[in-house]
Amino acid sequence: MSSPINQPGSPGMLRRSNMPQQGSPVMLRRSMSGSSGLNNLSHSASFIRRNNDRDGMGNNAGVSPGGNNAAYRANLVSHYAEDLDRRRRAERAVEEIRTDGMLSDNLKIESVELFSRDNAREHRTERYELVFDNGRDIGSPSSMAMSRSMTNMASMSSMSPMLSMDYRSSSSSSTTVLRRGQPFFMAVRMRDRNFDPRRDILRASFTFGPNPQVTKGTKVVLPFRMTQREFSRAPQKWDMRLHQQEGFNITFQVHIPANALVGLWRVNIETTTTTPGARVDEFRFKDDIYILFNPFCRDDPVYLDNEELRREYLMNETGKVFVGTHHRPKGRRWVYGQFSDVALPAAQLLLEQSGLNPTERGNPVQVVRAIASIINANEGFGLLEGKWEGSFEDGVCPWVWTGSSKIFEHYLRNGSKPVKYGQCWVFAAVATSIFRALGIPSRPVTNFVSARDTNHTLSVDKYFDIFGDEMKGGPDGDNQDAIWNFHAWTEVWMSRPDLQTSCNGWQAIDPTPPPHFWQKNSGGDQKSRGPLAVEAFRRGPSSVESVRRGEIGFAFDTPYLFAEVNAEVNHFQEDETSHWGFRKIHVNNYQVGRMILTKRPGADDDVSDADAEDITSLYKNPDGMSRYQNKSDFNYHFNQGMSSPYLERRDMLRGDLRENRDMMHYPGGSSAVRRLSINDVNRKPWYDESRHPTDPQGSSAAERVSAMNAARGVERTQPMFDNRPVNEDVYFDLIEQEKIAWGQPFNIQVLIQNRSQEMRTITTILSANSVYYTGVTARRLGRSDRQFVLQPGGRETLQVRISWDEYRDKIVDYGHIKIFAMASVQETKQSWSEEDDFQLEKPKLDVQVRGNPQIGQDCFATFSFMNPISVTLTECEFTFEGPGLVRAQTVKYRDVKPGEMISFAHKFLPRFSGERKLVASFNSRELGDIIGSRPIHVRD
Repeated sequence: MSSPINQPGSPGMLRRSNMPQQGSPVMLRRSMSGSSGLNNLSHSASFIRRNNDRDGMGNNAGVSPGGNNAAYRANLVSHYAEDLDRRRRAERAVEEIRTDGMLSDNLKIESVELFSRDNAREHRTERYELVFDNGRDIGSPSSMAMSRSMTNMASMSSMSPMLSMDYRSSSSSSTTVLRRGQPFFMAVRMRDRNFDPRRDILRASFTFGPNPQVTKGTKVVLPFRMTQREFSRAPQKWDMRLHQQEGFNITFQVHIPANALVGLWRVNIETTTTTPGARVDEFRFKDDIYILFNPFCRDDPVYLDNEELRREYLMNETGKVFVGTHHRPKGRRWVYGQFSDVALPAAQLLLEQSGLNPTERGNPVQVVRAIASIINANEGFGLLEGKWEGSFEDGVCPWVWTGSSKIFEHYLRNGSKPVKYGQCWVFAAVATSIFRALGIPSRPVTNFVSARDTNHTLSVDKYFDIFGDEMKGGPDGDNQDAIWNFHAWTEVWMSRPDLQTSCNGWQAIDPTPPPHFWQKNSGGDQKSRGPLAVEAFRRGPSSVESVRRGEIGFAFDTPYLFAEVNAEVNHFQEDETSHWGFRKIHVNNYQVGRMILTKRPGADDDVSDADAEDITSLYKNPDGMSRYQNKSDFNYHFNQGMSSPYLERRDMLRGDLRENRDMMHYPGGSSAVRRLSINDVNRKPWYDESRHPTDPQGSSAAERVSAMNAARGVERTQPMFDNRPVNEDVYFDLIEQEKIAWGQPFNIQVLIQNRSQEMRTITTILSANSVYYTGVTARRLGRSDRQFVLQPGGRETLQVRISWDEYRDKIVDYGHIKIFAMASVQETKQSWSEEDDFQLEKPKLDVQVRGNPQIGQDCFATFSFMNPISVTLTECEFTFEGPGLVRAQTVKYRDVKPGEMISFAHKFLPRFSGERKLVASFNSRELGDIIGSRPIHVRD
């Protein structure tokens, strides 16, 4: 298969008219290589044509004013370019006939074979669809036979010396996918005579990027020697050895070093003679070669020394991204599709758009940083455009996606235009797909109650007017701090040679830009577009261990991630008696970073979420364990997954650094500050242990130490940490919501108790609002304002009831509801505020499969659910996909009446055997994001 990229840096799907065809090689002189620019002109014309013909989602675009002229110009450019290309090809053919007629002793290469499928088995890349013949073999009888016999094929490294060299029946038109740090086999067939070491020189030239150079590591030239039967160079170097020679055929083995550049490579075979000044002929192998990171190789920085973790974080094609609320998190099934035929081309094109220098593409730190910057669209560059509010009619609603492959398809089919739309959990899932495709172990993680600190104070500040309504933007209108109900990012596994050894392991990458960025940069200056503009989007990689310790001075962007899981929450209310117009009414030390979840390795639950794993302790220092934690399972594997190079010096390193870490230097700081200890915290006059209990949902003293150590390095945060206690003799408690189904009424309640011996005059405000999951208020659902006197020891319950009719037209997107409660005590000036969120429950989509699925045999899946609300659902559609089962499809469906039970059946043809997963979603105008999945075992 040929790549959608002719030269890295050239977007779109490009063809190569100047490449030699299999079986009819063309010997090109180096002086003729300049003609490639003509082909690029033709390619760019077809690229313009595709962009004019289709919109961002692959649909035919309407003709805008001037559109006819643009289409005419594009056709004219294409016509002239193709005509010029045709003439130049004819001239080259004449030149080739003339030069072939000249006397030349050079070897003539008939064909080159890279044994794509056999090498793939040795490199554990046989599941990549690109390894098949441009997708034509997928689902065909030959691919089914291969699927059945793949495990029985002999190892390439133990091939018989009498290896068959029948290229005409080989897989030479497929893409070769290899992992660095391992050798692979390739062969060359001569046209009219054998290789003679006394007179012939044969070299294999591997090139990477648009301007390959030996000195930059983007070009590797390996001379062939008949006498070299073993690798002789250092493991960090490319090397080549003879495997066997049979007639006109030579088979040799090439070693790829563990630091090789990752991405799309080309191979050319050069032939000349030992005569000085002899002509050099070049045979260009037309198919793609992808070289990936290798987590199976100890010398690769992404090495993961645990087979179970590799199966989960590298080879698993499906998983879960957790969404919802910290009360009731929900695992949303996602098809990563890292082995699909669009994953690697999309990853390659994204790396080109990111502007990452080709010489840096062997460094996993720089590669993941570049991908994080380009997944979100920036001024027309990038994979996905983010949107969190408003209408999605000009694209796809984020909750309609069931996997990454369809997103990659839209991106490649439409000239690398950003796809509409994504949100944080989609960004995290797609990033996981790309990293796994490139060979980097990765997983999406979700932080429930996540801070978005936008002014670098390590705190989230909320302002309320005298009536208790939140002031958007704060008093100056420029405060964009927010608390998201959940926020997802991606973790990648690698060593960090740029940091200390203890920072190896999981690194956090956040590909989601803050939503306020879109407000500031929409319609921005055209000069700001391009790769350099993505710098503002970079988030990570940040060492998860450094976040846990509060060591925010380590690269990259650690303060930002630290704030997401540890930021203080400050509430301020208008107060005429205050010298600055506001008084601080609440500091919540327990709210941010309530729970951080990911899918547990080896577990798989399609009914509930028993496969959730709480990894909060990797980011924070809680004393309690949540119901999802199991130290004997995941934490054991996490520690076991660290290879010996990561752990062998850990204890010694910690001892050596303990004294130095008492003095921490922070970026921008004028001097060092001493790190706080738990004893320091307990001695502080403003620290009251009774106000900071160490319950499972609260902050321990150790956790607060971590937060304050980080905050002490940020000058603007220091006043916020002087939190002296006041007389608080009235107890307030906002009651947690029970499970509430979509369409049912609900109550919000606050319990109040006067624990003093005197009467207390209390003013309260209780409100409920529909919100986007980013915390942005959409519509008010209900509110209650009261002032009353509470007798000594007295109790009072405040309640607001919200009916279905009151919220049915006001709920947005995922059905999140935010509750605010505020109160003040007149006699003591005590103030209190609290907020909480919950999500209305939706029914699950039931997925069933009839019979016993088998490769190449029709199979039927049934999707069913009952409409839970009293309105008719319109504009209904089902979206479903399954790796190896069926590519992502969306099927329209009729209107669904209130309370109606529906069942929709669809036929599909399984393409691969083994354990598979079918993922589906139902969406309509009135009710959406109804999801379900089903494991399927496909027989041979």
